[in-house]
Amino acid sequence: MPSFSYRAYGGQGEFAEGRIEAASPDAASEMLWAQGLTPFHMQTSDASAERWWQREVVGGGRSSPAQLASFTRDFATLNSAEIPLDDALRILGAQAPSRALRPVIASLLADVLDGSHLSDAMYKHPKIFSADYVSAVRSGEVGGTLGQVLEEMADLLERRMEVRNRIRSALVYPAILVAFAIVTVSLVVTVLVPGIAPIFAEGGRPMPTIIGFVLAVQAHWTEIMVSVLITTAAASSALVLALRRPDVRIGIDRAKLRAPAFGTFILERETAQFARGLGTLLRAGVPLLQASTSARAVIGNRHIGAGVDRALEAVREGSSLHRALERHANLPPVALRMISVGEEAGKLDRMLLRMAAMFEQQTQRTVDRFMTVLTPALTLTIAALVGGLILTVMNAILSINELVYR
Repeated sequence: MPSFSYRAYGGQGEFAEGRIEAASPDAASEMLWAQGLTPFHMQTSDASAERWWQREVVGGGRSSPAQLASFTRDFATLNSAEIPLDDALRILGAQAPSRALRPVIASLLADVLDGSHLSDAMYKHPKIFSADYVSAVRSGEVGGTLGQVLEEMADLLERRMEVRNRIRSALVYPAILVAFAIVTVSLVVTVLVPGIAPIFAEGGRPMPTIIGFVLAVQAHWTEIMVSVLITTAAASSALVLALRRPDVRIGIDRAKLRAPAFGTFILERETAQFARGLGTLLRAGVPLLQASTSARAVIGNRHIGAGVDRALEAVREGSSLHRALERHANLPPVALRMISVGEEAGKLDRMLLRMAAMFEQQTQRTVDRFMTVLTPALTLTIAALVGGLILTVMNAILSINELVYR
């Protein structure tokens, strides 16, 4: 049985280290938790003897959005119940279902027991906790509203996850159609067509065009694949080199915004994400400039992001948010108007969250309309392609019957 060396903290915060035998790192952690110890470092005593599929780099993985949202929600519940921070982290570590989160929670507990702030401990794990997450937690610590902040962040994470899951769910049926078409065409091309082609050669009949084309592709398949791979590699290399230039990336994102319908969708989605993040951080008590900088990180379109960066620089120089965004950022006019009203009324966080909900609904309606059109269009296209191929093969088979009876 493998042996693991560990470092851990006891129930009173005392340091402990040693070795333990267990079937896996997870099993070793469970045994230490049962002994009242909180492990924050563990590695196999003989790394060379460990098989590659058993190896695990502690803290190296990423947690899924669902796991982080669940962790945040549970953390908020424990904090609202006035459970001490270290005890809450012990409870969360004991019940964490994610292999990626367990060592991270143990590390958070170790840092907190050493006297660090929770936000500083989270800052050490950027793969798990984003900049806006850490900023919100730091604000909650300063203002004494950590439970409320965690509730707000849980709502934000769950909202983002819901939007992502809706889009993924909408793409399931089209993906099944495409997979079915690929399997059907592959069977016809690789099994049926080669089986009937020799009959035409023996009967002296001209071969149907589609069957001749398929056979020609099969005969030169190696050369075709080599050419495709070389072309793909060259195009990919050129694209990678081009994308290393910031001006090229910004130009591509600018072109996306000019695309009919698709550009409007991107603009509304980016606006919703920015407004949701900024509104959540402001409600949590994060100062405007710091909250705006953190919310900027969620903007994926570089052209929009560059405009927001210029706007934030103007805010640092004393400009109001809505005037800076109106002058520098390419946001929808209704969004700029709502931000202006929110600033004038002193309720910017509420207005931003209301604006985010409005644009989220618009983007969801856009996705729904697109999927309403895409699904039947894709079905008809696949039916035409597969049906045309099968019809060609059936006509060829019928012509074979004519050859037999002659």
